[in-house]
Amino acid sequence: GVAFCKGLQGDHPKYFKTIATPKHFAVHSGPEGLRHSFDAVVSPKDLRETYLPAFHACITEGRAYSIMGAYNRTNGEVCCGSPTLLQKILRDEWEFKGFVVSDCWAIRDFHETHKVTSSWEESATLAIKNGCDLNCGCTFEHIPQAVEQGLLTDSDVDTSLKRLIRARMLLGLFDQIGR
Repeated sequence: GVAFCKGLQGDHPKYFKTIATPKHFAVHSGPEGLRHSFDAVVSPKDLRETYLPAFHACITEGRAYSIMGAYNRTNGEVCCGSPTLLQKILRDEWEFKGFVVSDCWAIRDFHETHKVTSSWEESATLAIKNGCDLNCGCTFEHIPQAVEQGLLTDSDVDTSLKRLIRARMLLGLFDQIGR
């Protein structure tokens, strides 16, 4: 994984060739057919020794600038809105500065199959507030309503927006001259 991330992103001093995105963070376990509703219950020891080492290496050694969350829940928390996985471990412990992207329609699963939220707006809020910056799917279309309802603030949205714009800058997409 480390070599793959380094190879994809390249060694240019200023720009990435592309952004590596290891997936599915984390504990992408259980029956494939139930991945949209499955809760992977693991001990802290198993989480740290079995499921996280490859992701940790990709982020810290491979310098992957993105990571994709899983569809499932881990220990009751939806992976694409998990305060434990996205905030405590990824951002606080590993000091990850890149962006998190959801698996496709995983955030919709928050209210449709996991039943941890009750609306599109609550699902978007749970994801954004816990550090999922980019939605593969349609749930983030409901961010304006979440802001109108007072579930999210402009500052919450700006945090994700800054990470995404920074990634585009690291790809050279705002430069006037081509590379």
